[in-house]
Amino acid sequence: MTDVTGSLMTEHGRHLSFSDRAATWVAWALAGTIFLTIGWFAMAPDDPLGAVSVLTRHGAWMMLLQAAGLAAVTAALATVIAGRRLPDVGTFAAAVGLAAVSLRGGTAGSLLIQWADAAPVSQSSLPILLALEAMAWFVIVFMARGFSIGVGQWCFGACPEPRRDGGGGHTEGEPLSPRGGATHGIKHMLIAAGAALLTFKILSAGLSTRSVQHGQACFVVAASVCIGSYVAYWLVPVRSALWAILSVPFLAVGGYVWARLSPSPGGLPASVPASAFLRVLPIQYIAVGTAAAVAMFWYLYHPVFESANQSHLSSSHASPEGRG
Repeated sequence: MTDVTGSLMTEHGRHLSFSDRAATWVAWALAGTIFLTIGWFAMAPDDPLGAVSVLTRHGAWMMLLQAAGLAAVTAALATVIAGRRLPDVGTFAAAVGLAAVSLRGGTAGSLLIQWADAAPVSQSSLPILLALEAMAWFVIVFMARGFSIGVGQWCFGACPEPRRDGGGGHTEGEPLSPRGGATHGIKHMLIAAGAALLTFKILSAGLSTRSVQHGQACFVVAASVCIGSYVAYWLVPVRSALWAILSVPFLAVGGYVWARLSPSPGGLPASVPASAFLRVLPIQYIAVGTAAAVAMFWYLYHPVFESANQSHLSSSHASPEGRG
């Protein structure tokens, strides 16, 4: 977690030591290395210039199974290395790995070209297929999260309840009140998803005639999820990254459905998407969005941030479930 000065914190309010920081960076670097090497062989498109997608590779099911295995292993390793330091560090590592391998392939523009050549009469079905693929990638990330939680509990024991450091009207080490439960979390999830969708639409305005770039696509997704999570935190604060993570597939599927229902402007080259939501690959929606959701949770969970908003938090509900 980070405080307002950018310092990483543990869930107990203790600043991360140099060794703690080194462990987290090693875990994330290892995730990127695994996916950029072994992961690329398992997930590389048939076309050397193609995008990482089940639509650009034969044997899509085998690709997804291999990606799921790598994500689970990566999340488990990250949890063993740095699981005591940060919650959901395994989920973040798996998401970083998937995002890294997507950058090695082509952009969504290359996917559009390949799809236009292969299925010129079924362009309208592409957003639906991409939405289904996004859900498949989310299942992989969510399974990796569950695996990392299991590994963490096996290695370190049951996760302690989230606690405040005394800044928000609670004494040192006093557990947070488990109020709200799933209903509260679902509200947080829907608000985060809705705010992310609107933010994505605003940030991508004016890009309709520009070529697709990986950095541009990833930035818009990350910024949208961060802003959506921030808005949801202020309106319905929760004590778990789970609900922000669950908002990510809503952004992806909602965006693709929006693209499917929107009128398609004519005269665009095959490599330029008709909708801004088609500028992002399904794997990038899920991987970058999940990483952003976890990172934003680390930032928002800092006790100094909480104490500055004591009155808001004391009147809101909080749920402690889903810590990884």
